[in-house]
Amino acid sequence: MCGKNSGILRVIEAFDFKKRLWIFVDLMDEALTPYVQALHKSYDEKIVKYVLKKTLEGLNYLHLKHIIHRDIKSDNLLMNTKGEVKLADFGYAVQLTEERAGRKSKVGTVCWMAPELIRGERQYSTKVDIWSFGIFAMEMADGDPPYITEAQGRVIFNIVKKEPPAISPRWSADFQDFVNKCLTKDPSKRWSAADLLQHEFLKGADQHQQMFADSVKGFLALKSSLVC
Repeated sequence: MCGKNSGILRVIEAFDFKKRLWIFVDLMDEALTPYVQALHKSYDEKIVKYVLKKTLEGLNYLHLKHIIHRDIKSDNLLMNTKGEVKLADFGYAVQLTEERAGRKSKVGTVCWMAPELIRGERQYSTKVDIWSFGIFAMEMADGDPPYITEAQGRVIFNIVKKEPPAISPRWSADFQDFVNKCLTKDPSKRWSAADLLQHEFLKGADQHQQMFADSVKGFLALKSSLVC
């Protein structure tokens, strides 16, 4: 499906055997969700920067091919002890074409949905992934997306009617600005994946892979000991 370092879970082989489809992909250790929920109060912003950069590289790869993922969230990002981060689960993904340059169908997970996707007022583009990515950035910062404890109807109202959520000021000004560029309600003014990769916040992000790898190893070791 893609190059080894694109930030996308790579399909190595797929075949039909005994009336079942077998798909071999990159070996990963865990989804990001339990890691984020357990450690968001303690990990360094450098780790957040690194994870967001790798995720964004995967998104940029998809968007250059005119593919919308439509379900960006920590559950659909996988990590391993090498410090790799891969975007996975393409069940809601859709290909844009010259004939269909936008989509209208409402799919995804509500707390991460972009306002224009919820409203269904016009065709939406790859920019819906950028909003969801911004909510994922808030997950990295706070452990959960905004409105996660509220009823679905209230969540939808908040996303469409309220001002975009903002991360805590305990994080750097560059990180806050980065998230703001993702959570711009007008999709025409929302930054693209390519634009965000040039943001000041992500400078030097690749240097922190080993820090993230060590953190993942520690988390998995602790999780394993608790299970035993």
